[in-house]
Amino acid sequence: MRGFVVGAVLALTAMSGALLAQDARAEDARNVNVVNETGYGIKFLGFNNPGDDDWSDNELGGVLRNGGSVFVKFNTADDGCVWNFKIEWADPGYPGVLWKDVDLCKITTLKLHYNRSADTTSYTAE
Repeated sequence: MRGFVVGAVLALTAMSGALLAQDARAEDARNVNVVNETGYGIKFLGFNNPGDDDWSDNELGGVLRNGGSVFVKFNTADDGCVWNFKIEWADPGYPGVLWKDVDLCKITTLKLHYNRSADTTSYTAE
């Protein structure tokens, strides 16, 4: 009986070590939290590799209101740290904004800002 208990403890220890290693691999360095601090709603948020003009994937399930945030998790099949990202405003008639060559491996949070007097949209990276 003692041998069974020792064997079970060793098996559980090995399984928990494997699960921890799996969790570490699952956390992709490119995953990023996007915070809307623009003062306006955003209806589209997309990421793509530089040189790719396909923006088919919208990371938002609806309108991202001012003050809201969304966590973007990258697929392990995606390659590279440098990405373009784009937003489109929820209000019709205003042009979208595109940022190019953003190194997501060095960023955990993108805070989006809009300066009304300069009519510019920017982001800060943390």
